[in-house]
Amino acid sequence: MGISPGFSNLFHFYVLHFSIVLIVLFLSAYFIIFLLNNNRSFQRLEKSFKQVSWEFKLLDALLEDVEAVSESGRKIDEKAHQLGSSQLRSVATVRLDEATRGWVDATKTVIRNVQGWRKTYEELSERRKSLKWIFFGFSGYKKIHGRQIDLDSCSSEINVQIWEIHREQICKFVESSRSTVRSLQDRPIEEDKGKPYQKPAKSASIEKKLKALISKTPDLVSVEKMKVEYSIKFPLQLLIAFLQDLEGLILESKIEEAWVEEAHDTIDEIQHDIDRKQEIPTLMSWPPSFSNKIRKPELMKSFSGMQSRLLRLFLRKQEFDFTFIRRYQSQSVHRSPQQQTQATTHEKDISAPLDDFSNQLKHAPPVATYQLKQLEKLFHQVHQFLKEENAVEGIENLKNSKTVWKDQMKTLIKDANNSLSTYIRNSTTKRSNTQSETDPWQKFSAELGEFQKALELFESRIKLCRIELKEETNLEVGLEEDIHEIVTQLTTKRDRFSTHSIVGMKGIGKTTLAKMVLNNKNIQNHFKYRYLVSLPDSVDDDKNVLLKRLGNVLVTRTPGEGKEKDYSFKEVKDFLKVKKYLLVLDNIMRKETWDTLKEAFPENKNGSRILLTTRDKSVASHADPSCDPYRLRLRTKEESWNLFRQTLPQPQLSLDLKKLAEKVVRRCGGLPLSILSIGYLLSGKEVTTAELSRVLEHINPYQTPWIDNWETNGKDLPPNLRECLSHFAQFPKDSEISEKRLVALWVAEGFVPKSSDKPLESVARKNLKDLIECNLVQELERNHDGKILTCGLPSALQELCSRPDSTSSPDQRLPYYFVQMDTISSQRHGSSLNSRIILQKCRNLSSILFFDSREGDKPGKEIGDFLHMGIASGHLLHLEVLDLEHIFRPHLPRSIGRLTRLKYLGLRWTYLEEIPSSIGKLVNLQTLDLKHTYIHTLPGSMWKLQNLQNLYMNGIYRSKIAPQHRGNFLNHLRGNLLQNLQVLWGAFMDNDSPLKDALKLLKNLRKLELAFQLDLSLQNELAKSLVELNHIQTLKLKSIDEMGRPQDIDLNHLSGLVNLSDLYLFGKLLKPSIIVNIIGLPQSLTELTLSASQLSNDPMPELEKFYNLESLSFYSGSYIGKRMVCSNGGFRQLLFLKFFLLHELEEWTVEEQAMPKLKRLEIRSCKRLKVPFGLGNLKSVREFKIEDMPEEFKTSIEKKTKELNWGEGDIAIFTDNIY
Repeated sequence: MGISPGFSNLFHFYVLHFSIVLIVLFLSAYFIIFLLNNNRSFQRLEKSFKQVSWEFKLLDALLEDVEAVSESGRKIDEKAHQLGSSQLRSVATVRLDEATRGWVDATKTVIRNVQGWRKTYEELSERRKSLKWIFFGFSGYKKIHGRQIDLDSCSSEINVQIWEIHREQICKFVESSRSTVRSLQDRPIEEDKGKPYQKPAKSASIEKKLKALISKTPDLVSVEKMKVEYSIKFPLQLLIAFLQDLEGLILESKIEEAWVEEAHDTIDEIQHDIDRKQEIPTLMSWPPSFSNKIRKPELMKSFSGMQSRLLRLFLRKQEFDFTFIRRYQSQSVHRSPQQQTQATTHEKDISAPLDDFSNQLKHAPPVATYQLKQLEKLFHQVHQFLKEENAVEGIENLKNSKTVWKDQMKTLIKDANNSLSTYIRNSTTKRSNTQSETDPWQKFSAELGEFQKALELFESRIKLCRIELKEETNLEVGLEEDIHEIVTQLTTKRDRFSTHSIVGMKGIGKTTLAKMVLNNKNIQNHFKYRYLVSLPDSVDDDKNVLLKRLGNVLVTRTPGEGKEKDYSFKEVKDFLKVKKYLLVLDNIMRKETWDTLKEAFPENKNGSRILLTTRDKSVASHADPSCDPYRLRLRTKEESWNLFRQTLPQPQLSLDLKKLAEKVVRRCGGLPLSILSIGYLLSGKEVTTAELSRVLEHINPYQTPWIDNWETNGKDLPPNLRECLSHFAQFPKDSEISEKRLVALWVAEGFVPKSSDKPLESVARKNLKDLIECNLVQELERNHDGKILTCGLPSALQELCSRPDSTSSPDQRLPYYFVQMDTISSQRHGSSLNSRIILQKCRNLSSILFFDSREGDKPGKEIGDFLHMGIASGHLLHLEVLDLEHIFRPHLPRSIGRLTRLKYLGLRWTYLEEIPSSIGKLVNLQTLDLKHTYIHTLPGSMWKLQNLQNLYMNGIYRSKIAPQHRGNFLNHLRGNLLQNLQVLWGAFMDNDSPLKDALKLLKNLRKLELAFQLDLSLQNELAKSLVELNHIQTLKLKSIDEMGRPQDIDLNHLSGLVNLSDLYLFGKLLKPSIIVNIIGLPQSLTELTLSASQLSNDPMPELEKFYNLESLSFYSGSYIGKRMVCSNGGFRQLLFLKFFLLHELEEWTVEEQAMPKLKRLEIRSCKRLKVPFGLGNLKSVREFKIEDMPEEFKTSIEKKTKELNWGEGDIAIFTDNIY
């Protein structure tokens, strides 16, 4: 039967349509598969892009760091060249070696390549997000695969560059170079990224969520749980803790910022993954068995991703090998007893379970012995590593990390103990077949592997998550007091507008000081608006130019405006009119410049201030005659060394190197700019004897700042100051001269004009102060209350003073040197080889200063021969000044009595044992200095020296003056008894001393230091004599026995000595009322020191009523009570307070408004003293020194100062660890 045509056609029709449908379905399926495959390809590209982007970000950040430190080094080199130091520099501050340069060039190429394909990737990403995603599937396929190939290539190139970073230690080079540059940069450093790191709000639940996710993951065997916990939970905990420890740290480099940013991204991604996985069960309604089979692989895959991200983060930290740095000032970093106890407790927490683990090993089957011993060894190794880490200096900065270390170590040991216990228990259980007996070991062996891997990673991560402590190498040295004084001036409550000035030579630190003042918290609180306008050395006084510079700093510009524009006086004035501001005008060189600028400043009455810096004091006085200019001094010897030490490539120097380096620093004259220029010369080099000698030899004494200052301040000095300054040139270069010696010499030389109302010594000290303020003399050493101890002439000025066109010493003055030191002027040097020639050339000498530091008797003999020859020939008979200080036992000729014009005889530090009796013939002698000699008894002829004003004796050697005649001593000398003596220092008095009778007749005494060993009856006589010394200003009394130990001291009230300002008492006070009674001492007292006084009642309630008291010191045994109270309103003028060796003192209370002006506080060896109550009330303290005190006390003090923000951040805390 045939098929009808209709049916056939219908069949063919359906077949055709079915074929078409199949083709369409096939094409649709193919297209969907193609799109899905393409989408997966893009997802792989996106994942690769993220990874490469992060690595690119790290690489780019490090490249920025290299270029930044290189640029900073280049600026240092330019400054060194400007200072004239370039001729000594063989290397640049920052040197890129060949390998580093190659890395930089290759990295730039890689970065350009990455930036090239990044644009294409971003276009692909945007197209994919748009509605064109279907068309993107066809057109973007080749691009995706092309970009994937490019990306793989870039990733390989980046990995090569990262490997080079580790091999060439690029980060270490950057960190080392940054420290070098930092030490040479201007102070204070103006950091672009000065804000401390602030961690984002942490998700407190991330660790709990991870723990919950692990516990809910189905069918996880113990090994898998360990792997998840040790590879995800452990590093995550440590990372979060480390970021918490970083809080407040200033991130100095771009690589640090980039890594921290990635750390936050990693934590966020893990948080997101955990949240997403926790939502899976709510989306699934399948049977549990089926659900678990699907869910576990997904979770394990997610865990693997988390592990990879964390591993990659720590791996990159290891490969880049950079360091987080916390910089600290030169203060001790020590651990408190609590911290030490806590560390010991942590060690016990770990040691105990570790011992349990070791004990269990004894019961383990033999098959596991080797692996267990290896694991035990690794546990002890990591434990030892942890103990060493806890001992690292500054580990307290890792408080959160330390807690995590301890907890994780305890967890590892606990898990190992549990695992070992289970294995031992299962191994001892009887089983029916061999296979079951091997199962416990297979499982345990896998767990042992996880423990070992976890311990190795644990140790590695601790090494990576560290903050290294480095001493700050860019500190402002010696400006604390200056900052305080200027801030006080500027914030004094008065509404009148005023202009204040900082005056000093170029390079002395005026700009640094002004910036520090601007950054001071008191200033920031007092002035809402603060500005700094700096002018170059050569500035045009054209009004428009100055206004443009001023306006562009002050006036706020709107967005879109150009960088600079012209301003009118009215615009600037209107801008400032309603503001309470502090404006620093830096480097005002001329009066005309100030006259031009001042029109822009409104005379408002809201307390606004201008602070200008200038090198010329006349400019400062011209700007505002009502405000005294603040004169910035040269740095002291100690301050100069501390500044120089910051610039050293190596922190520690040998004794020989240090001695030579100190000589180099001394040659800088205390000028910070000169000191830093030495740092420029030494940067990038190892400090060696040869290098320092080369620097010392080539230091240019005619540096521009010194010449400019000489032109400004040196040439126009008054005649008396010119003579004083020229006298410094008599001393060897870089000499350190005692202030007392210098003052006495100036008076004897006649450099000080007579004044009817002031002692000549006071005028001489004022002259010295004036020269110091003019930056012509360097104050080398000062005591705690700011008094000058030693000073010297900067070597550059020594050369200038010795030039023919400058003031030079007259021919009558001879500096006599054994060897020619640094050349000053060869004609003015004597030597033992030409003494006769010198005496013939220099007739009628008026002054001789001897300098000979040789040991042995030869110097003394040669000088004795010279003096004998000169006196015998008559060439020295006009001598008025003879200074033999530091000459070892000079032979004084008996004929020295012929030097009747002699006014000054200096024998300090000569160790002489006797002095000729003919000294009594020196009728014009005004000063005799015998301190640090071995002269026990001075000849009785001394009593004849009617013009003697200053007598310094050796108190330690019990020096005294013999009576001139036997019998009634006073009858022979009455009316003829040292009547002009003003200073008697270092004298000794016993029962037989004639001084006990003569003392009351020395009516003109102003300063008296007297040690005595007297019966109480004779002490009564001494007390009566003392109250008759109406002119006495300084009184130092020591009651001692044969061994110099303190004895009873019996004194009457001294309130009648109305000129007494400085009192020192050594010995047990038989009448404590002299101290604890307001009428016992005069109100004129400014300085009081007590030692061995044995006061039992708190002296503070009475002493605080002495309203002029500025310095108060309690030495050993002065107070034996337990409590002290400084009450409200007491000690209004007190500046310095010391507590030394007060063994019984336990409590010290400081009430509000007590000691409102206190600057310096010292506490030493008061072992029972607790942290003073009310310490925060001492708001003006600038320096707090702590020595030989319990660690707990020191730590509590440092903590207290931080809590109270004591001194607004300007206080310096010193402990005996570094002082």
